[in-house]
Amino acid sequence: MTDFGIIGVGRIGTSFARNMSSNGIKVSLYDKNFDTSTDIKTHYSELESSLVFDDINKFISSISLPRKVLVLVPSGSSLDEALSLCIKNLNSKDILIDGGNTNPSISFENHQKIKSKNLLYLGIGISGGVEGVLKGPSIMIGGDLRAFNEVKKIFSKITSNTINNSKSFELFGDSNQGHFVKMVHNGIEYVEMQLIASIYYFMIKSNKYKYHDIAKVFKKWSKSDLNSYLLEISSTKLLEKTDGNFLLDIIDDKADDNGTGRWMLKYGLDLGCSLNMLNAALDSRFISKNNNARLKFNNSIKKEIMEYDININSLTDAYGFCRLINYVQAFLLIDSANKNYGWDISISKALNVWSNGSIIKSELVNTLYKDYSVDNILDDKKIFKTLNELKPGLIDVLNLSLKNDVSLPCFSEALSYINQISSLFLSTRLIQAQRNQFGSHKISIN
Repeated sequence: MTDFGIIGVGRIGTSFARNMSSNGIKVSLYDKNFDTSTDIKTHYSELESSLVFDDINKFISSISLPRKVLVLVPSGSSLDEALSLCIKNLNSKDILIDGGNTNPSISFENHQKIKSKNLLYLGIGISGGVEGVLKGPSIMIGGDLRAFNEVKKIFSKITSNTINNSKSFELFGDSNQGHFVKMVHNGIEYVEMQLIASIYYFMIKSNKYKYHDIAKVFKKWSKSDLNSYLLEISSTKLLEKTDGNFLLDIIDDKADDNGTGRWMLKYGLDLGCSLNMLNAALDSRFISKNNNARLKFNNSIKKEIMEYDININSLTDAYGFCRLINYVQAFLLIDSANKNYGWDISISKALNVWSNGSIIKSELVNTLYKDYSVDNILDDKKIFKTLNELKPGLIDVLNLSLKNDVSLPCFSEALSYINQISSLFLSTRLIQAQRNQFGSHKISIN
């Protein structure tokens, strides 16, 4: 008998299985697309003790009680099919774990469905990518406490050490909070990626920097408090070549998304929280795929090709400012969700889990965890002091970008956000008056 079952043995599932096997956890693997004539164990020596199945009943029967089954398949019909198979074949008190990028709303519905069958449920968000999952992922968990207590010994063997020397997994609540925290993690990731991409674009468009120059700046930042996993891989990709050509000279500029950013925006709308930086990051991806409109606008809108000098100190401050605002917006969303849904998600615990193993691991995550009151960020005077110090650099960068017709998604939104949220008098006074005039909506007087 094995200790753990995994359904869906793609890149992440394979890394998860290899990690477990390397740490003495015997696993059963099931995938309906398995070609049993080609044993996955021959490709990965770590999986020598694992059992491989293309028959769901034999797979279920091979796992010791209470069974622990992790589903790692894409959201949608594939996930629904896998969960239905498990519900049909698992026994009472077995543990069903959804480890995909699942919409928190769907995660809640799945929990209710599984609970009605007398099974235990965990909805877990897994970060780290193929390599990170193999070496020690970051795992954000929601669901039944009893199920969590059954798996935490296993998870402690396969995860990384965090900044406070705990393991990089955490139970955030009794339902869909694990997938919610993972969704927020991904939203932060979207913005971080766009900020780095905007800097690359700003520097290239100046006609004064080459890929090596940009990589040199990124590597310098990587030795400072701006260090992050995303910055490190970006500097590597800037210098990557294919058949003698720089990858960035031949790569398509259209970027997709996996849906998690859209879900976070929807939660922002429902909770009345501004996520304008995330919205800008997604907009940039949407625009990138609209070839027809891009071509027509490019042929019709006049732009001057100019050279310009960039103050790297200003750019450094601008980047630091925007990264802080990204996290502040995420923290305020979590805080609003806690108040509206009766949750108790700890932001500091989320940062701790993200501090190692996750795609957004960075020195900033560590600094926020150690030096700021993140669960009460609006009462932390230090963050406002830091923003005030960095803001002039952002203004300098944006002035230069506007003069040279260079769009900097997320940078301009960060400045707009801080200018609005720090003002006691907004344009919305007139909007209230307009609504009163055309719709007889009540006016609120100070």
